[in-house]
Amino acid sequence: MGGIRGFLKSLEKSRKKQSLVFCVSMVIVIGIYLFTMRQLYERFEIIEDDFSWVYQVDSIEEKNGQLQINGWAFALNENAKKENCEIILYDTKTGEGVYPKMTYESREDVNEYFLCEYDYTKSGFVANIPTKKLQLENSVYEILLRPEGKRNVFSTNVYYNNGEILYVHPDEFVPLEVTGTDLEKVVERGVLRVYQPDYGMYVYQYEGELYWIAEPDYGFVDGDTYVQFQMNTTQVANLPEDRLANNYLWSNLGFMFQKKELLDWNTGNYRVAKYSLPTEYSLTHIWTGNHINEWIWQSDFRPYYDFD
Repeated sequence: MGGIRGFLKSLEKSRKKQSLVFCVSMVIVIGIYLFTMRQLYERFEIIEDDFSWVYQVDSIEEKNGQLQINGWAFALNENAKKENCEIILYDTKTGEGVYPKMTYESREDVNEYFLCEYDYTKSGFVANIPTKKLQLENSVYEILLRPEGKRNVFSTNVYYNNGEILYVHPDEFVPLEVTGTDLEKVVERGVLRVYQPDYGMYVYQYEGELYWIAEPDYGFVDGDTYVQFQMNTTQVANLPEDRLANNYLWSNLGFMFQKKELLDWNTGNYRVAKYSLPTEYSLTHIWTGNHINEWIWQSDFRPYYDFD
């Protein structure tokens, strides 16, 4: 009888050991799986913006030990949905990505501006991350946009450095010399939309207008050039009748530089042309540049959206 009891006790101990080994093994396997999945999740490939999404970073603030990023984003031609994307803070110095905690909110103002057959209300986001996880004093961070479930992430050309939102990497930017000119307010208060230093052209947006600022060595021909200024919209029906009559489903407001040139301004060493952004229809994608038989230069951008 004692032998049987001893055998049963031994069997019970063996089962407990097996259960323990099984549980430990499962924890290890699950841990490896989660680690592998996290590694795969954090691998991303930065691609150029293809304008299939419309987005904006409205603000970046440091408060209460947190860096908070507010904005909105949606994919064109489909209803926006909650948790449709996330923000990655990309350290341009180390090449590492940092993942803020995301929350999402409705943006009626966004939907109202782009009003069409699709509903873009569920497009708002707020990203929060403790500042202690960032190297804010030593690094320049680019805001990357990652659509839900995608490995590819969009380069936004929106940077955060020393408490400022920038639209070109500060190490690559050569500022205009506008102190004491009428351009000073445009450059200081406006938003840089186009930066083409190799061709001597900057475009700033200020109070609903675009300013093409040409450097002294810009490639004018006989003192003038045709400026391409074209754009897409979610509200095709609101385009001018002549565009619709010819089945042109985008806007074309191209102009000769001299016709829009600000000759009554003190523009220092620069020549400047100004054109108001259209308000009769929404704007999702603008392209501008110099085209003489072929593109000399071209820049694609979005306006800075001020729904107020």
